Amino acid sequence: MKDRFFKVISELRERSNEAVILVEGRRDVISLRRLGVNGEIMAISNISRARLVDELTNRDVIILTDWDEKGEYLERELTSILSTCASVDVSLRRKIFGIVGGFVVEVEGLADLYFKLQTHPRSL
Repeated sequence: MKDRFFKVISELRERSNEAVILVEGRRDVISLRRLGVNGEIMAISNISRARLVDELTNRDVIILTDWDEKGEYLERELTSILSTCASVDVSLRRKIFGIVGGFVVEVEGLADLYFKLQTHPRSL
């Protein structure tokens, strides 16, 4: 699990240089920054859908919402809204959940899990 998780986080870092990452809130942004994701991250909690369309038209977008009911709803909504004007990717969200779904259900928890696995690799 650890190696697969580290690999997908590395992929997220690389992809962030070419795509905007959409997350739910400020704590998600902080968590991704702690993980070394340096590209553009947009917290969507207070942004209108019309503004999202305006800002993301003709761009590559990675949707990285939480893995709870609200996050699932947002993934579907954002994919529906943006798929006609942007290149939308949800594959990293699904990969991450496939690896850490039993341990983390919120994006904001990814950094803590990452550093826990780095310092205590047998803790899970």
